[in-house]
Amino acid sequence: MIDTIIFDLGGVLVDFHPIDGMRNIGFSEKAVEEFENKIFSGLWEECDKYQYSDSQIRQLFKERVPGFEKEVDMLWDNLHSITGTREYSNQWLSDLKDNGYRLLVLSNFGKNSFEINSKIYDFLKYMDGGIISYELGLVKPDDAIYKALIEKYDIVPERAVFIDDREQNVEAAKDLGIRGIVFENYEQAQRELECAML
Repeated sequence: MIDTIIFDLGGVLVDFHPIDGMRNIGFSEKAVEEFENKIFSGLWEECDKYQYSDSQIRQLFKERVPGFEKEVDMLWDNLHSITGTREYSNQWLSDLKDNGYRLLVLSNFGKNSFEINSKIYDFLKYMDGGIISYELGLVKPDDAIYKALIEKYDIVPERAVFIDDREQNVEAAKDLGIRGIVFENYEQAQRELECAML
């Protein structure tokens, strides 16, 4: 019997669209290219491990894209422009909560980015807790972050389901006995979740 459902954020409950977002706030195509190649191709995910302050993250980015200091500030001043809640997220979690399931988050997110963006993620009100990667300095698929979640919330792995859009993250959860769903779209994930609940 499933009693706990664990959700990734980006690509599942949340959209992440940095290229469109940068264009929408006025980046030139040259700036978009620089950020795509030097920020969003590795550095962004690397920062998910750390508790950088606003000033620290801005300085780090400015060092990575010299000549685009103004754009770095534009990005961080308008960070909500590169993300957003998916249209089904609130209702999905509300329904699961009404049906008595414990809902948890397990997501890779940097401190400053999460603190800014979480303000627009209304669905978080349905969550019973979770772990964000920067809190532990660990990122999925490191098994230590899953073990920390299991211990913190006394999860019985066989009674939990983890939903993530990256197969390697789901496989890491399965290795610890948690059922896993690789998210492709809402309808597919909901079907698989209903099967897991039987």
